[in-house]
Amino acid sequence: MTLGRSGGTAAMAAFVCALALPVGAGAQDSSGSREPVPPATFIGTVVSAVTGLPVEGATVIMALSGMGAITTEDGTFRIPVTPAGHDTVEVRRIGFEPARLAIDLVADETNRATFLLSDSYIRLQELVVEARQTRADRNLSGLEQRMELGQGTFFLPEQIIRRNPRLPSDLLRGLPGVTVSRIQHNRATVRFRGFSQSNCAPALYLDGVYQAGMEFDDLPRDELGAVEVYRRELEIPGEYIRQSKCGAILVWSPHSPEFLTWARNQAGVTPFR
Repeated sequence: MTLGRSGGTAAMAAFVCALALPVGAGAQDSSGSREPVPPATFIGTVVSAVTGLPVEGATVIMALSGMGAITTEDGTFRIPVTPAGHDTVEVRRIGFEPARLAIDLVADETNRATFLLSDSYIRLQELVVEARQTRADRNLSGLEQRMELGQGTFFLPEQIIRRNPRLPSDLLRGLPGVTVSRIQHNRATVRFRGFSQSNCAPALYLDGVYQAGMEFDDLPRDELGAVEVYRRELEIPGEYIRQSKCGAILVWSPHSPEFLTWARNQAGVTPFR
């Protein structure tokens, strides 16, 4: 059984498993009451569709039951107890296209599956630019210019260290117009109050690359070198405008000498507002 994404340039994700027929939600007895749904166990492996290597740190969530797990170093996951029957599995990992597929779990059995994740699609134009100028240089220069314009909310290394967030979403708790949900499966959802609708998802970028289908908390905490938050569509810089009407979150990772030099030059600046 395979999962496809439409469009000539879209990446493909595949779901390979052998599962029995679906189990119903429970039978009714003569009194009209419904029996509890029997449990099932769900285990499997997440691997790269390109290299065939295991994918560590992928989030596997059962959409209906809310049960979930994170893959280990060998790419395996285990959800020991989840309701049997029909559910939808979502698999997410930064750098890969998210996968989503409806499945049927057999009651009182260990159901096994393997997910193949495809790398995120990157435009050829971006690769050409990268050969001429490093992504860190280009983005850090743009960050300084956007700070001078005074639009958005900025978290520089000093503010991130001082606030010491356990999850990336903790940085945004308390900001006007931002809703951060309760933490479930080691992550929360971030929603902005848009003009046309309430509580919609902002676009997420990491080092200038759009992260399709990703939540802010899908990023590891150590990726937070600097963060820009644009809570309204009108505030979003032109180069980062997408279809989202709810603003954007721009994250710059701290893993380059250029970033360390820039951070030292920014010491003492407090742009948070």
